[in-house]
Amino acid sequence: MSGFKSYNVNLHILSPVHIGAGQELDPFSYFIKEDNLVLFDLLKWMEGYENKEELNEKMDSEDYIGLRTYIAENFNNDDVILNSIPVKDNTIIQRYKKAMRDKNSENQALINFMTRNEITRTPYIPGGSIKGAIRTAIGNRFVDSAGVSAADANKCYKTTCDRKIFGNPLKDPMKNLKISDVSLSNAGSFIYEAQKFSYKPDKSPTPKGGFEASASLSELETQVVIPLHFSLNNFTLLGTNIDLSLMVNILYDFYITKFKDEYKKFYHSSKNIQLAMAYINKEALSLKTNETFIRIGHFSHIECMTFDDARKPKTRWKDGKPLPWGTTRTLANGIYPFGWVKLEFQDLPAQPRNDKNWPFSQDEIVNIVREKEKAKIIAAKRREDEEKRKIALKKRQAEIDAMSPEDKMIKEVQNPIVTENRVYEIYRAMDSFPDNKKLELANTLKEFWQKKNKWKKKKCSKNQWGKVLKIKELLNEN
Repeated sequence: MSGFKSYNVNLHILSPVHIGAGQELDPFSYFIKEDNLVLFDLLKWMEGYENKEELNEKMDSEDYIGLRTYIAENFNNDDVILNSIPVKDNTIIQRYKKAMRDKNSENQALINFMTRNEITRTPYIPGGSIKGAIRTAIGNRFVDSAGVSAADANKCYKTTCDRKIFGNPLKDPMKNLKISDVSLSNAGSFIYEAQKFSYKPDKSPTPKGGFEASASLSELETQVVIPLHFSLNNFTLLGTNIDLSLMVNILYDFYITKFKDEYKKFYHSSKNIQLAMAYINKEALSLKTNETFIRIGHFSHIECMTFDDARKPKTRWKDGKPLPWGTTRTLANGIYPFGWVKLEFQDLPAQPRNDKNWPFSQDEIVNIVREKEKAKIIAAKRREDEEKRKIALKKRQAEIDAMSPEDKMIKEVQNPIVTENRVYEIYRAMDSFPDNKKLELANTLKEFWQKKNKWKKKKCSKNQWGKVLKIKELLNEN
C-alpha cells in the first residue's frame, strides 16, 4: 500500500465493550449451567440425540417452555458446544430459571451477543468501530473550520455534517486509515446485566437485559492488552496535515473531556461505581503523550458519538416539549461504564501528560487500587492454600485407597477427629488382624488412650481397663 505506514499499537480494554450483531438469542440457543452460559448448535444436537421419539413428542406438544427445559436437562453432547461464557450477574441466572418455567414474554431471557467470527465462533471487535471512534474525534476538531453548526443537526447528520468536514464519500480522507478487526480469543468475554443509571441519585437503576461484552481491566483488575494492526497514510483535511501525533492529541482532547464530564455528572456520588472504576481512573491519571482513551461500541452514549457544536439529538416528547437528553448512562452490572479502551502508540515518544484537572483525587485512586491489590494477594494466597489442602487430601485418600483393610483401620485411629465409638469398633476387630498388624494396632491404641487419659488404671472404667490390659498383654507390658 503506497504511502501507508504500519505502527505498533496496543489496544487496552479498560471497561466492557459490547458490539452486537443485532442478534438476540433465547434459551433454545443456550443454557446456563454452573454460572456459565453455554451456546450450542441446536440442530446438530437434535441430529445426534438418541431418544428421538421422546424429543419428537416434546416438539409436537407445542409446550415450548417444557421443550427448552427438556433440552437443557438432557444436553450431553460437548461436540455441539460453540462457546461457554461466564455469567457475571445473578439477575441473569434468575431470569433464565424463571424463563424455563414461565410463558410470559417478559421473561424470555433474551441475551444480546457480540459480533462473532463465523468460522471460529470467537467474538471480536470490528476495526471499523475503532476507526469510527477516531473519525468522530477528528471530525469534531474541524467543526468550526468546515462551517458546521447546530442547524446542521436538524438535517441528515451523515450527509450534512459529515460531508462538510470529510467531503465527497468517494474521496473520503479517512480511507487513509486502516485498522483490522480485534479477536477476543485470548481476552474472552462475559455476560453482564446492563442497567440504565440516572444522574439523579434518588432514582433506582433500570434493567436493560443481558449483554455479552469483552473482558476488561475494570472487571478482571488486570491488564487486557491486544496488539492492533494499524496503518496510516498521512492525509490533509481542510488544509491541515493529519499525522499520527496530531491524531493522538485530537483523540485525547475529545475523549478525555467526555470521560471527565461523565464522571462529574454521573459517578461522583456513587461509591460502588467509584470503586469499580478505580483501575480505569488510575490509567487515566498515568496517560502518556503516546496514549489516549477512546470509546467504542454500544452504550458509548451520544456525547462520544457526535460533534460538540452540532449535537441536537431527538428525544421523546412530554407535555408538549422534548425531554432532556444525556440524563442517563448504561452500565454493565450497574457499575462498569461500557466501551472505554486505551490506544497505546509504541512508535511515538512517551512523556507524562501532567494533566492535573481530574474529577477525582489522585491519592484516593492510588489508595483504592493499593487496597484492591492487597486484597488480590490475600485472595490468591487463600486459593493457593486451599489448592494445597485439596492436593494433600487427594494424596492422603489415594494412600488410604491403596492400603489393606487393617492399615486403613490403624490410620483411622491415628486421625485426630476419629470418634471413641469408632475406636472401640476397631478394637473389637483386632482379633481378626494378622499378628504383625495386631501389634501395630495395639501400639496405636495405646497412644490414642494415653492422649485421652484412659491408660492408667485409676483413670479407667472397669470396661476400659479390661481393654488396656489386653493391649498390655499383646505388647508384653504386664
